[in-house]
Amino acid sequence: MVNVKIKSISPEVCGTDKKLGPVFHDEKWLEYREKWDEYAQKGIVGKVPLQIDLFAVDICNLKCPMCPRQGHIPGTGYMDVSLVKKIIDQATEYGLYAFNFGGLGEPTLYPHLFEVIRYAKEKGVVDVNMHTNGTRLNSDFNRQLIESGLDRLIVSLDSADKERYESIRVGAKFEKVYAAVEDLIRQRNEHPTTRLHIKANFIEMDEDNPTEKNKFISYWENKLNRIAILRYLDCQTGDEKLYYKGNYRQDDNFCCPELWRRLVILSDGTATLCPRDMKKRYAIGDVNKQTVYEIWTGDKIQHARTLHRNDRFKELDLCKDCPDSYEKKRIVK
Repeated sequence: MVNVKIKSISPEVCGTDKKLGPVFHDEKWLEYREKWDEYAQKGIVGKVPLQIDLFAVDICNLKCPMCPRQGHIPGTGYMDVSLVKKIIDQATEYGLYAFNFGGLGEPTLYPHLFEVIRYAKEKGVVDVNMHTNGTRLNSDFNRQLIESGLDRLIVSLDSADKERYESIRVGAKFEKVYAAVEDLIRQRNEHPTTRLHIKANFIEMDEDNPTEKNKFISYWENKLNRIAILRYLDCQTGDEKLYYKGNYRQDDNFCCPELWRRLVILSDGTATLCPRDMKKRYAIGDVNKQTVYEIWTGDKIQHARTLHRNDRFKELDLCKDCPDSYEKKRIVK
């Protein structure tokens, strides 16, 4: 029987939110999150995705050893802002809920970042969110980020130890990034109208030793809204594989929920099946030639949905060893 993975594989730890659940509680947000589960469970395909993941930047200022972009992403630059706005226009015409700006590069390097965030909010997008390595954050940048209307920010921090952090985030300075994140929290807390929700990502580099994870949680749990614990993935071949594979078992009935939720668009306009498809092995369209509606309801993505819905995801080379199809083994004592 097909098993649609509704819950995230990356567990979250409560920070200042105190409890997990909806990030926000306004009517539109709750409607969006209800559809997030419902569309995947029931196989509902809307006219456009619930979320667009726009990887408009494919360059980065760090050289993190575990990152799949090392040696596999050419790093040619940015998507033109006019195309970004065109994508937002097409998707919001049919009620786009979420817009994730980030992906295979560092989004804070985008020269029109604040303009794009404001544009998406003006078009009625409920959840404008972004991932960052935090290196570009500073007092002035933080102020502009807050004033742009960003709803959620996820910062990859990974360690509360200076030496360890700088060995993971190669090119970043521990004290600078940590001080900048704390400044962002302070400015957010003092701002009269922002609802910016800030979460930190922690990659669990050593699953068998929780000491570093616990230290990280202890440092941030009374400062950030939430903390996500991510699996360590081996990306040396350009494909994301579980590093601690022996701790997991694959679910042969896996069905990816993102096929009914999210559309990934790369900086050159190529739409792909999955955010992990950095090699464009399963391109499903091109926004330079097609509309968001045409791509989202097209034959290529529908073929993948049909295979996943019928316990046949392994027939797709891109999907057959997906980390999301693996579950942590239960330890019987």
